[in-house]
Order: sequence, then structure tokens, then C-alpha cells
Amino acid sequence: MATRKRGGGILSREEHVSWAWETCVFPSQTLTTTHGLPLKVLFPGLRRKGKGPDFAHAVISTPSAILEGDVEAHLQTSDFRRHRHHLDPTYNSLILHVVLWDDDGKETTLANGRRVPVVALGPQLGGEAHGRWRPPCVSSVTRLGASEVGRILDALGDARLKEKVERWRPLVERLGPNEALYRGLMEAMGYAHNRAAFLILAQRLPWQHLAQKLMKAPPDERPTLAWNSLLRAMADPPIAFCGDGLRPANKPHRRLVALGHLFASLGTGEIFERLASALVTGPNHVLSLLQQKGLGKQRAIEIVVNAVLPIMVAWAQGKEEPTLAKAALKVYTLLPPPGPYSILCHLEEALGRQVLTNARRQQGLILLYRRYCRHGGCGRCPLS
Repeated sequence: MATRKRGGGILSREEHVSWAWETCVFPSQTLTTTHGLPLKVLFPGLRRKGKGPDFAHAVISTPSAILEGDVEAHLQTSDFRRHRHHLDPTYNSLILHVVLWDDDGKETTLANGRRVPVVALGPQLGGEAHGRWRPPCVSSVTRLGASEVGRILDALGDARLKEKVERWRPLVERLGPNEALYRGLMEAMGYAHNRAAFLILAQRLPWQHLAQKLMKAPPDERPTLAWNSLLRAMADPPIAFCGDGLRPANKPHRRLVALGHLFASLGTGEIFERLASALVTGPNHVLSLLQQKGLGKQRAIEIVVNAVLPIMVAWAQGKEEPTLAKAALKVYTLLPPPGPYSILCHLEEALGRQVLTNARRQQGLILLYRRYCRHGGCGRCPLS
């Protein structure tokens, strides 16, 4: 099969298969596996860099189920074994093996013994890919204008904040603002892999108990006291933390050290009042309050977005405090995006920096991805 040029370079054949899968140049409504199973591609997934399958977070519909997971692309089915992927547990989340030509007639066997279906694109493309399908988000700024795209993302960002507010509201009402905020800070510092574990730790060592200890200690001893208190609480009985695959700075014990410094700096008991006062002053003040040893600006922004703002808004709405609620929404608009998210790479590339100017719009993109991209909603999303 002839290679195809893109961006001035010549694509390798395996890269061509990946490109054909990513851009959906095949008839997605009528794809069939080598064993005759009809498939519908709801979302081809996100390109993965480095080791592991070529695409992550793909969503595929079969007659009996919706499959979510990884996709690997090869020139031939036998390349999977030739590359020794069948011995690599990294590929155990595969849901589909996409090839140009099937040369062995069997489903692909993974390291855990599970078998996944194979789709051969060559026969279904007639040997050549004709035209490149482009998702509507790629042309949305040109079609709708940057201002309208921004307005759409603002509305989606507000909807995502509302979801977070509703999630925290019952806890604010039941435990009060200080304890709810303490749990929010703990959960946010757990990152994706350890949120549940850090929330359990917060329940074991409530803020009221930790704050009492900190207030009795000299200021210079408070970080170590806070850290040791958290360590003791997580050890009896042991809480299962995940450390595999995390960067050293994101390991649970490093996060606990950072929390020790954060809680020592806030250790007057009224953490809600301190952060609320900073929030009313502006985003820089609340970020400076959160940025402690081991806790940088990017994580501080994520903590504000995921914990501080929704908990502040939930409390302000319950107490009819419009000033705090308005301050929270203003900070939401002024905060920069904390950094790139892998699940948003295709959307961020499509829209560009001229639109993605703040954390509010980035949160809107997350909602767009979760509501539409992952559920075959291309062509039905607000950017279409």
C-alpha cells in the first residue's frame, strides 16, 4: 500500500494505520472485526506518547456492550507478537487491535490471557483512505468566531462548577465549612490515583483534632507535627495508597509533607475564613496562601478549582452571602489554566490559546469531553 504525505513528511505504514483510525476515514457505522462482529466507533481515543498502546480512552459500541479502553495499531495482526506486546501487561487494557491486514485469522491474546477482537482496515477502506474527516471542533473558531466559542466554554465551565458545588453542598451543610474545606484540600492533594485514600485519611483525622494539636505547638514545629499526625492516622489500620507509575513529586508521602506545611500555615482553626478572605481579595492572594513547600502554582490552581471554589459557593449560597459567591466566580474567570491535561489534547489543539484563556474554560472543555467526545457525541456537541 502506498504511503501518504502529511505535513510534508512521509508516513510509515503503521503510522498510516494510526492516522486512519484517529481521523476516522473508515466507514465507522459498518466496521466489522475479522470474526464478523459489527462495531461502531463512538470515540477513537487519544494518542498516547511513549510506552504502551497507541490510543487511550477509546469508546466502541458492540451489539452487546459499550467497550472503553486502549487501542493498538499495527500493519499486520502478527506484529503484536512480533513486537512482544503479548508479554507486556501494559497492553492488558486493550479493547481492540486495529491493523491494515489480518495475517493470522485469530483474535489478539494479551499478557493476562484475555483475547481482543481485530479490525482490519485494509479491506474496509478498499486499500486506500479517501479524504480526511475532521471533527467539528477543529473548525469551530473559524465557523463560530472566537468570542462565541469562548461563550460556549464559559457556559460549560459554569455547569461543571455547579456539578462540583452540588457534590460538596451536603458535606458543607452537615460538617460545616471548615471540615468540608479540609476534606476538599485533602482529596485534591490525592491527585487522581489517591483521592479516595486521602479522603479516608481526612475522615480519620478530622480538622478539629488536627487544628487543636497545631495551635498548641510552636509555629516552627507545626509542619512536622501535622505530617506526623497524618502518618499515624494513615497507619492504623493501614490505608492502601497507590504509588505505582507516579512521578516522585506526586508520591503519597511527598503529598503528605506538602499538606503538613499547608495545614501548619493555616493552623488557626478557621481555615475557611482565611481562604475566603484571600479569595475576596483576588486569585493571587488565595494562590499565595496555598503555595507552600512541595505545593506549586499548578497544583494550587487545581485545588482552588476543585475544592476551594465549589465549597465557598456552596456555603455562600446556603448562607445567602452574594459577595463571596461573586468573588468565587470572578476568581474562576481570572485563574489561568493549571496546565495541559492529556484527555484534552485534541480539543486544546483544535481551539488554540486564543480561546483557552482561563481555568473556567478549561473546565468547560473537560465537561465537553466527558459529555460528548467519550460518548460518540461528535457532531452533536455545542461546538458543532
